[in-house]
Amino acid sequence: MRFIHFRLVGPAIIAVAVLIAGMATIPYVGIAQIDADLRQRQETLVKHNIDLWISDIEFSLTAWTIWDESISKIDNSFDLEWTDRNIGASLIGTSRTRFVAVLDHDDQLIYSRADDSVKDRGFFTRGIPAVVKDAAALVANVRSREIGRVIEGIPKPVSISRIEVLGDDAVLMTAALFQPDFGTARPKGERAPILITAMPITGTIQEFFGTRFLLDDSRMGTLARVAPDRAHVEIAVGPGGEPQVLSWRPPSPAADLMYRSLPLLITVGILLLATGIFAVRISRNAARTLLLRERRMRHAATHDFLTGLANRALLQPEFRSLSEKGPLAVICLDLDGFKSVNDTYGHAAGDDLLKIVASRLRAGIRQADRLFRLGGDEFAILMPEVSASEAENICRDLSHSLTQPIGLSKGDVSIGASFGIKLVEKGETSCDTALGAADAALYYAKASHRGSAILSSDIQLARPEAEPIAPVVIRRSA
Repeated sequence: MRFIHFRLVGPAIIAVAVLIAGMATIPYVGIAQIDADLRQRQETLVKHNIDLWISDIEFSLTAWTIWDESISKIDNSFDLEWTDRNIGASLIGTSRTRFVAVLDHDDQLIYSRADDSVKDRGFFTRGIPAVVKDAAALVANVRSREIGRVIEGIPKPVSISRIEVLGDDAVLMTAALFQPDFGTARPKGERAPILITAMPITGTIQEFFGTRFLLDDSRMGTLARVAPDRAHVEIAVGPGGEPQVLSWRPPSPAADLMYRSLPLLITVGILLLATGIFAVRISRNAARTLLLRERRMRHAATHDFLTGLANRALLQPEFRSLSEKGPLAVICLDLDGFKSVNDTYGHAAGDDLLKIVASRLRAGIRQADRLFRLGGDEFAILMPEVSASEAENICRDLSHSLTQPIGLSKGDVSIGASFGIKLVEKGETSCDTALGAADAALYYAKASHRGSAILSSDIQLARPEAEPIAPVVIRRSA
């Protein structure tokens, strides 16, 4: 704070000294450099935050793409009814995705579905072939990364996204490769099917990101139309593939300070002390404003904007810190009945429900515990220094709390929750491994007895082939 304050007030102090000494030069170069540094920092934060948002969307699709049954029902022997129910209807019903298409191993369209809410929007009225054609570059990228992959265990997602702008419409297009998780089904050939999704961005893209990241006078357009004094990042492509740039007016506390102070310095130069105090106050306010804005943007990058909970970006650092100190319980939980609330009352009611769930979870955990929203209706909890029985008891209390009726604006609803628990000794394993084990226990709980809390050590290694249980990192809402 003191260092930034010094950089901001320095030009004003120099200007006063120049006036007293009779010099006419003003340190414009220093002012421009300070503001340029601040502008570059804000551009970096905005780009990083958008990348994190897109990464979360891509990760949520693994519930549908990394799944043995998807390979069996789409690639091995195409089942249209299964694909429509478990891919198209499930994605549209449990996420903000409004268009789904599936390409076979030859990149031929074998399935598509668009929600009625977007059929009149300009991006989708062009027809399904045009939307799929827009994703051709994404599909080619996925294919190039598919070649020569060696998969050991549950594979990592192979997906890519980009934002496309058509008039006032903005859509996040994603292409993701279908892959088996436990190997009960394998692709017939060297290439697997590809999932294409389109998620409309609410309102205009400049309003969506401008509000999300607290940007001043945000606009969208080509780079050629961006004024030199505006900050900008390339985030989308237009209908012809031309880059689309999000621009905004960056904070310029140093220049603002100089321009506000200069008239006073000229007219009341003899009041050096009073002018100096005024400059210090202005610079201090500018520094506080800058730090507050940067703090808010950093918070937006590491916290879920809907519930206010920490997001996936903080999960690994918190796991590393807590697991180095001692034993740790890693818990994954998933809501039972969330999809029916979305289907009955709409996504706005679903969002209100998630806020209430987050509030009840906060109230039900200990002060030392850490709560995260991973995406959709899935949450994670890190509980340091607990035994297996203590973790199970806390989960049961949370389950009981969540089963209590929840009053929404459109009526009362009842839901439940299932829990998967992985106990980790000090420095025993990685965050991804522990989370995968807890998630597998959660999937087992949902498949065998919803509303229960299952320890990963209690899961039998061998499962009947007729009913394969395929844990995934993020699943569809039940």
